[in-house]
Amino acid sequence: MSTESLQLLLADIRLDFMSFGLLLATAALSVSLLYQWALPKPIPGIRYNEKATKSILGDAPAMISYITKNDAAWFEWLLKTSQDLKSPIVQVFLRPLSSPLVVLCDFREAQDVLIRRREFDRSPIFGDLFSGLGPDHHINQPTNHIWQSHRRLLKDLMSPPFLRDVAGPSLHANLSKLVRLWEIKASIAGDRPFSAHDDIYEAALDAVQGFVFGEGFPHSATEPKIQTLLGLDKLARAALLPLDKEEPVGFPRGETDPVVKATLDLSASIEELQSSMAPRWRYKLWTSKKPWVRRALATKNIFVRHQLEIAVKRLYDSRDLGSEPRVQSAVDYIVLQNEKLAEKENKKPDFYSGAMMDESFGLITAGHDTTSTTVLWALKYLADHPSAQHRLRAAIRINHVHATAEKRNPAIEEIMGSQIPLLDATLEECLRCAPTAPGVDRQAQCDTELLGHFIPKGTIVMCLSTGPSMMAPSFEITEDKRSVTSQLAKREGRDRSWDPEDIGVFKPERWLKPTADGKGLEFDPTAGPLLAFGLGIRACFGRKLAYLELRVLTTLILWNFELLPCPKELSGYKIISKVSNSPKQCYVRLRKIDS
Repeated sequence: MSTESLQLLLADIRLDFMSFGLLLATAALSVSLLYQWALPKPIPGIRYNEKATKSILGDAPAMISYITKNDAAWFEWLLKTSQDLKSPIVQVFLRPLSSPLVVLCDFREAQDVLIRRREFDRSPIFGDLFSGLGPDHHINQPTNHIWQSHRRLLKDLMSPPFLRDVAGPSLHANLSKLVRLWEIKASIAGDRPFSAHDDIYEAALDAVQGFVFGEGFPHSATEPKIQTLLGLDKLARAALLPLDKEEPVGFPRGETDPVVKATLDLSASIEELQSSMAPRWRYKLWTSKKPWVRRALATKNIFVRHQLEIAVKRLYDSRDLGSEPRVQSAVDYIVLQNEKLAEKENKKPDFYSGAMMDESFGLITAGHDTTSTTVLWALKYLADHPSAQHRLRAAIRINHVHATAEKRNPAIEEIMGSQIPLLDATLEECLRCAPTAPGVDRQAQCDTELLGHFIPKGTIVMCLSTGPSMMAPSFEITEDKRSVTSQLAKREGRDRSWDPEDIGVFKPERWLKPTADGKGLEFDPTAGPLLAFGLGIRACFGRKLAYLELRVLTTLILWNFELLPCPKELSGYKIISKVSNSPKQCYVRLRKIDS
């Protein structure tokens, strides 16, 4: 090879190396730029964990580590973040390539956002969890004409006449079965503890199914357990008892009704989405494909449609007889309301539309989980505060003298017609202390401000319902940082707060105030901060039903049983995040009270 050829070859090689190096440099720069683009982008001025902005995963690793090491719930990490950063408003980065979540730990500002600030609406967080089970349910909708039309289907379900004549009797009948179950369990266990979790959860399911589909709904979670225990002979009952009286008794539950199992399985399918960074996609690509979920969905669709068909038949049968339709359940009302709304719009009613199916089943999923979880927390509070329990039982007994004299449980008419300020106060305090639903979410519909900080359009704000200003002293916030509407509310005396000295204590009396004549005490629902059901136009639709269910269940349990303290190792207050935040341990030791 000539010298000239060699030089040309070397030049070509150098050129190839330079091109390859340039290509590598370009690729490296592109990767670096892409990585920088994917890093979390903080909203200026709002405090955050600086380490989170240096990783595409943001705060997720720190949150998972904290939850794992401390056996904690996700919202406890949010509270710790707010406390560590010493601010009532912080931002966290929980999903890659997403806007930060703004966390608000101040009741007064949360109240302002939920009630007065029209630039905030329902966020897609709940839709991400529930849309797979009920894509046409109103909880998935922003506050628009679709949401309004769905709410018109349900509007009178929480009215006093409907609660008195339809919901109340059904709730009482079904919740009385829990009392019967616990009488049997208490007679077997003696003073030994046993788990209350499934019994309360499933009794609440029976109650709300009776409300939705009528008292004659044939599928029960509690009745098979009663029949199973009644079928045990003396020897089988004795075999259930552990030698150590501090050990919990395990009871057989019998065969679960297929419809009940389907409902429980669908709740479980939501629970497994809680830890997902992309729950909507996880449901579509993974959870919905599981055989047990598909079976549960099929069963749900069959029994909900069947109940709607029964309601439609009842409606037309009454018309054929020339009588007014008699509403005996929530689906009866929804069917009748659907017909009325269709008539107004000159349409043919569609009794089996997605909206009808999802709103009917949504009453069950939304109506039993949070209420049952609150009852579980209430059982723990009352067992661990025996003086509060005894005072409440005495107040209930004094107000139901006829039931006492006749040695029976108070009837639903008596429970609903009684005025017992201490009962209302105790239920409200249980709702305040229980972390059942630890936050209320809203999304900014336009650029706005919060506590003096810029909030871009699309930002989701999580208003925590526990922590500072709710269960711990508030952060100090200067008045000029608050919104105009918040400042106006304070000047008009519409703000409320708790005494920081006892804000973290279970104290039902905080909800009582002297009557106008000074001779007694009355319940004051505006005594202080509470976000258990949210606030404003998008507050929990079923809160009146929940209050009624809590009232009936608390009355029946305290009427029949003394809640004894459980062993310390069974009395922890750790939380498990399911559809709502439930106590990991909820055991009861019951002592039957003679009527």
